[in-house]
Amino acid sequence: LFTLHHGILPITIVSLYCHHCQSTYHHNYKVRNASQPHAQREYYGGIPDRIMVSMHHVVERELAVLWEAQMVFSHASAEAASRIYNAALRTQTAESESLLQPTTVWDSFFLHALLRDFTKRDFALSVPHHGSNTDRLNMALEMRNTWMVGTGQDLWAHACTKCQKIVGHGRRSKHSMYIPDFCSSSGRISACVTDGVTVGHACCGVHDCQVPLANQQAWFCPSHNHLHFICAVTGCNERCDTGWRTCSDSNHRAFEENRRAQGKAMFLLQARQARLSGQSEPVTPVSEMDYLNHGPPEEEEDNDSQAPAPGPVKIRGRLSRRWTHNEQLMVRWCGIILSRATFFGSEAITSVKDFIHVTFPDHFPGSLPPYIFFNNNCLLLRHLVASTDPRDLRLTVVGFPVDVFHAGRKHKETDTFCTMNCSPITFPEIMDGDNWVFNSSAAEQVNRWFRGFQPIAKEMPIIQYNFFLDEMISMRNEWMVERLRAEGRKPHLISVEELETRS
Repeated sequence: LFTLHHGILPITIVSLYCHHCQSTYHHNYKVRNASQPHAQREYYGGIPDRIMVSMHHVVERELAVLWEAQMVFSHASAEAASRIYNAALRTQTAESESLLQPTTVWDSFFLHALLRDFTKRDFALSVPHHGSNTDRLNMALEMRNTWMVGTGQDLWAHACTKCQKIVGHGRRSKHSMYIPDFCSSSGRISACVTDGVTVGHACCGVHDCQVPLANQQAWFCPSHNHLHFICAVTGCNERCDTGWRTCSDSNHRAFEENRRAQGKAMFLLQARQARLSGQSEPVTPVSEMDYLNHGPPEEEEDNDSQAPAPGPVKIRGRLSRRWTHNEQLMVRWCGIILSRATFFGSEAITSVKDFIHVTFPDHFPGSLPPYIFFNNNCLLLRHLVASTDPRDLRLTVVGFPVDVFHAGRKHKETDTFCTMNCSPITFPEIMDGDNWVFNSSAAEQVNRWFRGFQPIAKEMPIIQYNFFLDEMISMRNEWMVERLRAEGRKPHLISVEELETRS
């Protein structure tokens, strides 16, 4: 038994068997016909004070809560949490084989979070009795992941006086047909910001393929697994040789050899020494940069009248696993995160548009905020205006300003469409004198916080990856609401009636 105040305690785990119903009753759950291959663990209602995370390990709930807090606020991994516990909280009499292991921390995290979520929904948690702890919870984890898409966060309908402002009855400046009136009669406005944050999990090597990998070591999904035996150089369809990722072509093989060399410590040290001594690069047969910039070396010829050499030959290829591009967040200006989605190939305009549709669905027209900030809003608005999809045209009632930093540094002054439709100065109602009504610091803080989970989550299987990030967001949101309440910001959830009413 792993406890918060008494360290590691030896215990005897007792179960009871009922011959009448053929059920075995454990501390947290019962199993009917346990010997059957499809037997299920049916958890009792509520969250127990002591959670049986495996057949031989029990964790106090308050300790599980501590581990969760360490993850949320200090980005502690399960490895770090177990080391902290063994160093600071375990009893001195605990034997070395009884020390807390990272796997127990993860088992505790996922099971405790599932019990909390299913209890909140008034559902009974049921998982397979047989199999490993990791696989046992997969179906329940995936079910919760599905619930969280789009509007699944508890605070998706959040509002407070920090992210909603009263601006009187002033109307938006009419410089363009794409900037409609959106202020309500009460003058209440709100805004969200969407941005991409790099975290990433391993995915199929085919660009933008979203089919899950069969395992964490796979480079391609089952549908594209045949590409594992094809040369990794882009455009080459020859089979790769055994032990190599490229075919027998000398240029392709040199490309891979030098990529491998550049990943070794000796090459890096030679490159550093060469730079310090004024040399260009350490001597290697053919460097990868030579291929990227100049192509393979050519044979010398004495023909003075030869034709001009062709342009640079670029050899490109992927010799490592592919990772998803970014996690897209939708954030209120008070710091509450409404929604999250994984973008596989890129932060494309169409992906951002689909993310907005999922976060603010048609059946909740009142959920659509008057303003959505995004770094590339000018391209997004162009796409929406050119679209014939009624769902896309619905979004044109939203103001799409670019934040001040990107408007001044990343967008050209000659871009008339951007200046007239997306420049923040075009929206006087989101300004208060010389200051902006909505402060971007909250969104920037969210990005910095969320980026800290990259080393923890990047090697997780996709099911655990999505569950973990959604749970981190949920717990941080709860903490943020308590802060807003303490500041007198009056946090609340928008009523279903208001969400179903078109603004």
